Amino acid sequence: MKVLLRLLRYTRPHMGWAAVAVVGMAGVALATVFLMYLVVPLFDNMLGAGAAQQILGKTVAGQASAAPKKAPNPVVRALQHQFERARDLLSAHLPSDRWSLAVLVLLTVFVKNALTYFGHYAFYRTGLATVKDLRDQLVDALLRQSPAYFQKQPTAVLMSRVTNDVEQITAAISDRFGDLFQDSFTVVGLLVYAFSLNFRFALAALVVAPLLIAPIWHFSRKLRKRSHQSQQRLGEMNTVLDEVFKGHRVVQAFGMERFESARFREATRRHFKANLKARKVQALNAPVMEVLGVAGAMALIGYASHLISRGEMTVGLFTSFLFALYGMYNPIKRLNKLNLAMQMAIAAGERVFAVVDAPVLIADKPGARPFTGLREAIRFEGVSFAYEPEKPVLRDFNLVIPAGKVVALVGPSGAGKSTVAQLLPRFWDVDSGVITADGVDIREFTLASWRAAIGLVTQETVLFNTTIRANIAYGQERVDEERLRACARAAFAEEFILEFPEGYDTVVGEAGVKLSGGQRQRIAVARALYKDPPILILDEATSALDAEAEAVVQKALENLMRGRTTLVIAHRLATVRNADWIAVMDQGKVVEEGTHGELMARGGLYARLAELQGLSE
Repeated sequence: MKVLLRLLRYTRPHMGWAAVAVVGMAGVALATVFLMYLVVPLFDNMLGAGAAQQILGKTVAGQASAAPKKAPNPVVRALQHQFERARDLLSAHLPSDRWSLAVLVLLTVFVKNALTYFGHYAFYRTGLATVKDLRDQLVDALLRQSPAYFQKQPTAVLMSRVTNDVEQITAAISDRFGDLFQDSFTVVGLLVYAFSLNFRFALAALVVAPLLIAPIWHFSRKLRKRSHQSQQRLGEMNTVLDEVFKGHRVVQAFGMERFESARFREATRRHFKANLKARKVQALNAPVMEVLGVAGAMALIGYASHLISRGEMTVGLFTSFLFALYGMYNPIKRLNKLNLAMQMAIAAGERVFAVVDAPVLIADKPGARPFTGLREAIRFEGVSFAYEPEKPVLRDFNLVIPAGKVVALVGPSGAGKSTVAQLLPRFWDVDSGVITADGVDIREFTLASWRAAIGLVTQETVLFNTTIRANIAYGQERVDEERLRACARAAFAEEFILEFPEGYDTVVGEAGVKLSGGQRQRIAVARALYKDPPILILDEATSALDAEAEAVVQKALENLMRGRTTLVIAHRLATVRNADWIAVMDQGKVVEEGTHGELMARGGLYARLAELQGLSE
């Protein structure tokens, strides 16, 4: 219930449309009750005078009394009054009461369905807007999360939260809430009407109600559990599928098609079994409800026969009552289905809110201040860090990056170089030690201002499925076309950009698939140039390129580094030999420091790595 109430709180900005919808559904219920009342005069006119006419204030013999007998119950009396007014108004323009009654039924049906349309439209608008707000908040919550969160949550599972789970909530809030109000109002209205006709008979009908309520509760509990399991298996299936699609070249290169096919088939088998269990509950629900409903109806008909035989109920009253009961059947049936949809939505809501409520590990501390620029140096002081407990990546790591200088970080694979590049922009926070800028802990700065001062070019270039222009100017509200082109030229990118028929308006495709690796890297360099950050991180920016592409990108990087405080992470020592300072890492700490010449002369780890790469003095 807490989840449902929380979902409903998202409707607050749209309460105007929600109010229109509720009023419309209430009107539908009133029109339905009035239609049930019209059954009595309709029955009388079709089958002749009878005891049912007593409700209309006529004699048993069928002759209109001089003073029409008023119904004792206020509800029936109000319906009778409205009927008589409408009948008299129509009789002045129609040849007979039968025509008046027929037109009145037609008008009531028209009004009922017009209100149904407007009410449902208002609910659809409210529901869709509500779900849009929820989806937006969900994505906002994900965007605030650090890489640590995404490392623990498979991409396919998160995609399932944003798409499948939110769609289940949409089905309940947008598609079903109109039914909830319309059917609830209708059932309540018809119940009041039924009690107004014959209290004892209506009370007997309520005795039958637990036969319907008990299975609803049972099926609801089971379906929520099965729905949880089904969605969990769907997330597992999507994870396998995501890995296969992203790694299809590796799969084919290693001849693992059969293995991956078997792995996916196992995932689909588990999803099939979980889904089938949920569908089994759904399939069993309707037949059980119908059998119990018919059994209850037969019991009521038997009791009505007993009352009629004793003269406590007329055939006319019973006919109207029967129509009222029948009028409640479909709404109750829909409410049962709605309950199933609600249970699935609640289960989906629990999963969605688990993401929304997940604590943000990297966030501004209270009183954080803006970063205003680097004047002296960035320092790593006694930094230790581990992605997993008891598996340290950095141990007492120390490094100084002077303002305006280029500092290179080199070392064997697994030494922790890229981790340093992750810690500087605070994608992760250190476990111990401190990173400072001009002597101030970087955690004292607001995340937005600190990251705005940092440009990042990595080995895995991330481009978005939009134009080259939008990728270069990413994150900038206004585009300075002249400066953008200057950045592209400085990154040696404009030449190939202009070869495309649409130039800067060329859409690069998903992940920049229309561009080569070297072209993607040059776009990334142009993007960093356009951002114009005072601090720069180059993490293996050329390691995935061939020699020709690397040479061009290296020239672009030299333009990018000019005048900036730069941390270069490199595996190929040739790309950093001209750095102002080189720090050599091994097993999570700095083991050597100096210029290229000093380190070569020292004959340590750097010199051995240079020898392995064929790098001379």
